[in-house]
Amino acid sequence: MTARMLVAAFHPGNQRYVNYARESGMMVRVLDCVESEHKRLVRHFGQIVLTVPGTRGEVRRAVAAEDFDVALVHEATDYVLTALITQSLKEAGVPLIVVVTSDGSRASMYRRLGANQVIETQSEETAWVALEGMVNNFATA
Repeated sequence: MTARMLVAAFHPGNQRYVNYARESGMMVRVLDCVESEHKRLVRHFGQIVLTVPGTRGEVRRAVAAEDFDVALVHEATDYVLTALITQSLKEAGVPLIVVVTSDGSRASMYRRLGANQVIETQSEETAWVALEGMVNNFATA
């Protein structure tokens, strides 16, 4: 069974996650729920973008309909946005939510809001190595 991954990462360098997921054979979509990022995300990712109005209810409904196995949320400059997305994904029923942050002091907040795992790093490569192990363990459980 192919894992279905949702990536919510709004920094331009975070497109590495999509490349890593594709190379690992995952089906991947990119969450587009921030209006200021819409054009960039569509330009970089095209049809794999899941465009949703930026309300919690709309994000929950759209994500629940896609039946993702895992979501990767890379902390945005605005950590409140990351927190709201994490909470919405949990409410949408995503079984494995991983948040990547460069500030470990926010890890407990993300866990309370629904993150199953929090990875503290500034490197997408380091985050992916950790995430890939989690996804492999999740898929075989």
